[in-house]
Amino acid sequence: MKRTRNIHIFDLYWEDILVSKIMPYLSLEECFTFRCVSRTCLEIVNMYLAKLKSLKMMNKVFTPTTFEVLVLNCTKLRLLNFSVCDTITDTEIMSILSRNPGLITLNLNYCHTLTAKCLQPAILYCNNLRVLKLARCAWLTTGAMEALALHQSKLEEVDISYCVNISEGCVLIFIKKFRQLKTFNLEGNLQITDKCLYTISKYSNCLRLINVSSCDITDKGVMALALHCQSLEGLVVRRCMKVTETSLRLMRNRGVRFVRTTALSHMQPEPQLW
Repeated sequence: MKRTRNIHIFDLYWEDILVSKIMPYLSLEECFTFRCVSRTCLEIVNMYLAKLKSLKMMNKVFTPTTFEVLVLNCTKLRLLNFSVCDTITDTEIMSILSRNPGLITLNLNYCHTLTAKCLQPAILYCNNLRVLKLARCAWLTTGAMEALALHQSKLEEVDISYCVNISEGCVLIFIKKFRQLKTFNLEGNLQITDKCLYTISKYSNCLRLINVSSCDITDKGVMALALHCQSLEGLVVRRCMKVTETSLRLMRNRGVRFVRTTALSHMQPEPQLW
């Protein structure tokens, strides 16, 4: 009597079913655990990583070996998120950026262990970059901002909040270059003044949301935004003591939503704009 062969999961089409339909339900940790089971599992996971468009490693701790696997296999990424990764190094970031020139979104928020050097591959080779998030990256320099303005051309959403080592002058150059900016976060940069808002009102016609909380701005700068930024939908001006109802009334009359919190009113509910 002919013995029938048992059917197992690897009889399914790898690329059409296992990689496309099943692997996306596994976390990255589960993928690496599955990868260790056998050579076949390793090949399937590598095939999945090679097709990956988004890599989110927020607040993760990983070994050099794990990162090497990601670098070798992930070459079609559109989104890369390493926010709050305190163990990541310049060398690791540069290696994965160099192999993903099609990157559209890069998030390095709260990555305190890096330097401006890590951005070199993104600046030079990621020509489709549209979203850049560098919140609380004190290592961001004026030179890096100027290099971004020189080599990039498509940025639409930028977060450089609490990047205290950049000058207002380089931000002005940045604004003049990226006229299609839609979302801009400048919170916590005390070097930002009305001069920056005047420049935004002149060049950023597509701007929809701006956060200038804790910046050294006044009613004059906010009025310039209200009068000239016709696409503006949201303004965040927390802890801007020189901004008064005089300018905010113009925003309100235009239907712009804004958030203004002071130390005395932090308990009041506010709309979430950022």
